[in-house]
Amino acid sequence: ALGSAVYLLDARHRGVALRNVESALPSLSSRERRAVAKGAFSHLGRLLVEILEHDEPTSALLDRCRFEGLDHLKAAAVAGRGYFLVSAHFGNWERVALLQAALGYPLWMITRPLDNPSLEAFLAQRRERTGNRVIHKRRAVREMVKGLREGRGIALVIDQNFGEPGRVFVPFFGRPAATTPVLGSLAVRTGAAVLPVFSYPEPGGRYRVVYGPLLPVPSTGDPEADALSVTAAATARIEEAVRACPAAWFWMHRRWRTRPDGPDGGP
Repeated sequence: ALGSAVYLLDARHRGVALRNVESALPSLSSRERRAVAKGAFSHLGRLLVEILEHDEPTSALLDRCRFEGLDHLKAAAVAGRGYFLVSAHFGNWERVALLQAALGYPLWMITRPLDNPSLEAFLAQRRERTGNRVIHKRRAVREMVKGLREGRGIALVIDQNFGEPGRVFVPFFGRPAATTPVLGSLAVRTGAAVLPVFSYPEPGGRYRVVYGPLLPVPSTGDPEADALSVTAAATARIEEAVRACPAAWFWMHRRWRTRPDGPDGGP
């Protein structure tokens, strides 16, 4: 209900979502596009309420999730070189990290601090209560290298527009999308595994959490090309998840705003 109300009242973000869906999924009818956009707002409302539930006993939260591909997680964790857990603003990415730590595989979570310090402290407490550690982006690269050397899991979401210098462009729904270079460059530099994970919403507040398989990290002697290949492969996995469950993604973000050879302004 909360998300549906925002869909009705927030004309600007509703318009962004509808334009994004039309561009990415052109085969859908106008009615189907509206359903996807409205579903994304409804899911966001669900997500905001579910964050409040993260103070519940961990056993109760685990009971509402079923896990697939845990062998891929174990393979990445026992390799000893550290690994990247890569996901998107899809499903309940916060719950994935919370429960992965409860299963014995804690993460260093790379996040952008919220503008409101009180809300940031509120969210950080929930993120860290099962053993994770929050690392803010402004000091992230040094900490990520340190964590990988210690064999830790580093959680990244890479599906938002990256307009800063150093950005790389990879295909996302058939269009070049400005993306952070950090995942690819550090994976190639350190040899860390890259493990995708996505949580698919199900009725009754439940989720299906799917891990892996590990993405290839090439070593051709051209580190720049190899890093771009890793970034493109991770982005392709995100697109697959979104196509499988479109309403679970954050369509109201201007993912294609930064363009390769022109001013910002994409949907």
